[in-house]
Amino acid sequence: MRKEQPALRILGDRVRHYRKLKGMSQAELANGICTQATISLIEKRNKVPSMNILVRLVDRLGVAMTDIVVENRDKTQLILAKVEKLVRHSDFVEARQALNGISIDKLAVADDKKRYYYFKGMIELFAEQAPDEAIYYFGRVLNPLVSRERDLLAIMATLGLGLAYAEKGAQDRARVYIDQALGLLNGMPLREAKYLDVELTIYWHTARIYYELGDYKDVLKHVSEGISVAVSHDSLFLLDELYALRAFALQALGDQQAAGAYEIAKALAQVNQSQTLFDQLTKASASA
Repeated sequence: MRKEQPALRILGDRVRHYRKLKGMSQAELANGICTQATISLIEKRNKVPSMNILVRLVDRLGVAMTDIVVENRDKTQLILAKVEKLVRHSDFVEARQALNGISIDKLAVADDKKRYYYFKGMIELFAEQAPDEAIYYFGRVLNPLVSRERDLLAIMATLGLGLAYAEKGAQDRARVYIDQALGLLNGMPLREAKYLDVELTIYWHTARIYYELGDYKDVLKHVSEGISVAVSHDSLFLLDELYALRAFALQALGDQQAAGAYEIAKALAQVNQSQTLFDQLTKASASA
């Protein structure tokens, strides 16, 4: 039986780097090998092409295969994938422990460094309650400049900055970062299944910032959008958190619908096995 080849991960930023070193446009690199769109997907989304295309691109760039390709499941990638999952499920303490297994000095790929800094920012904000440290790490994601290309991590880090400043009570700065993030998000094709959790996280992030700012009507607006997306995709991801924010905002506005929102949020928290949120909701709903 033929041994199955390991999954590969192409380093799109390195492809872009070597292409520019050669003074080539995307169209010139693609000529006679593939389409320019394929090169764009490789560089922007690390899309792995067929082996035939990959070999020909490597030859044209004059680099070794290992210069732009790594095994997809190396130790660092496994840890980053684990941390990403933990952060998305708000398990920031365990995420901190997992991320300690990575040394930033060992990360050679720009996208991996950006992921690392984003995770550090979230951990500092939620596990350490250290917004100033979080601001530093979110800033590293955006340093030196936000790419002209729409960047999911840039959006998430910008929203993280907004939340960190809201936690510090700097409302004007928080609003600036909300506006920037929503501007970056405009037109972003997030409805693909693989981006669903990211899209829901962005709605949750944004609603939380508005809650910290006391803009409860804007909380309800973004929560409703997030709930609609989750329900339309039969997803439970963050649905309990979104309903919780809805309940908190309705209660703050003195709306009688708060009691019903609390009951839905508590039921979803039980389904998602989020005991901490359930306890928080039970305490808050007593006064609703």
